[in-house]
Amino acid sequence: MAEAMDAGRLSVLVVGGLNLDILGTGSGPFLEGDSIPGFIEMKPGGVGCNIASHLARAGVRTELMTVLGDDLNAGLLRAACAEKGIGLSLSFQGKGPSPRYLAIHDMRGEMRAAVNDTRLLEALSPDGLRAALLGNSGFQACVLDANLSEACLQAAVSVVSVPLIADPVSTVKCLRLLSVMNRLTAIKPNLMEALAMTGEDSPERAANALLRLGVKQVYISLGSEGVYYADAYKSGMRGAPRLHGVSVTGAGDAMAAGITLGVAMKLPADETAMLGIRLAYEYLSGISDATGSEEER
Repeated sequence: MAEAMDAGRLSVLVVGGLNLDILGTGSGPFLEGDSIPGFIEMKPGGVGCNIASHLARAGVRTELMTVLGDDLNAGLLRAACAEKGIGLSLSFQGKGPSPRYLAIHDMRGEMRAAVNDTRLLEALSPDGLRAALLGNSGFQACVLDANLSEACLQAAVSVVSVPLIADPVSTVKCLRLLSVMNRLTAIKPNLMEALAMTGEDSPERAANALLRLGVKQVYISLGSEGVYYADAYKSGMRGAPRLHGVSVTGAGDAMAAGITLGVAMKLPADETAMLGIRLAYEYLSGISDATGSEEER
């Protein structure tokens, strides 16, 4: 496909979170306060890492700028990123444990408890980030995730000259992006994040409010319903193909990668929205194929 050919010529920088996900899933009923049998998985995670993974899988040369600790987990994360084709040559080495995310899921896959330890990333210096970004070029787009502090986001937008795409991460962290909105090319919130950032009550109103704040393109992910997109010229809804029985968890990061790809390729907003839908669908299709059934695990 033409898109695949173009993707191979692109380079994208992602600035944001990389952590070691430690995920436990019970094989029997969840009993609070008790040890339960089950399965434990460790893998790289974090919004920035997830978006970078999808970009690399699409054939894009991808660099992730993040912070790694001085512990054994840093080596595990470096090896995992290398296997995925994600470069870490621009990342920082900090003192302390690498960011970690610990979650317990019940046998149906529902999260019952979680702890997120990202102190190292939150301690990243804006001056250090600005200096690192000043010395690097050759990218067609840059993704920022709101795991970065507001000061680091402001430092990044002050020196990056390529199109900037932001992922708001959560309804709390999304507010960090308000002060840099007029420097962004695109933003991909989910509906809750879009409403939290604008105080509006619908995707259409929220998208218009975000455009008024200065961002050029808005893509509001609506889970299984698809994505609402808007720019100065056009707006509309792009529906998503249905995969019955498959959780849409994680599809937002795949959609963000597709939107980044569309922005880097200078596609119109409606085509960019469809590219976001396509990468999200391919991700969910892979989950469905891997499980061998329509039951979420």
